[in-house]
Amino acid sequence: MNPNYNQTITVYNCLRAGDNPDSTKDIWYRTVLTSCFYKNELVRVDLDKGSRMSNVYTARIPEHEDYRPYHEWCALSEDKRSKCFTFNLGDIVVLGECKGDITGKSPDTASEMLQHYKPDAFKVTAFSDNTSHIAGKHYRVGG
Repeated sequence: MNPNYNQTITVYNCLRAGDNPDSTKDIWYRTVLTSCFYKNELVRVDLDKGSRMSNVYTARIPEHEDYRPYHEWCALSEDKRSKCFTFNLGDIVVLGECKGDITGKSPDTASEMLQHYKPDAFKVTAFSDNTSHIAGKHYRVGG
């Protein structure tokens, strides 16, 4: 195992209302994953009107038997879905183990969860499945 994979993260997966025939609202699932890589880097972003500092996040998760691609994860029964995880744009990753759930009602909305754990939380804006590599099989999420 890579010695840099020494962090615990909490992943909040969102089952979008449009992908769920049983509900008209988003439903969030929480999964705690250990032995992950997590990096939060402060970088300068150049813009037309100057530059500013911004956080750039990367998390790598070793290949895991409970991972399912989003379209497969959505098709699972409620019971099986709650025992698996996925990665999709808009999901939330938090450094460390979180106990709270996202309910969609204040004070437990997705945006409030992000604000509460900033700068150690991010919304997933990039995902790659790197499990076809010969070595170091992992999933990478960024934000």
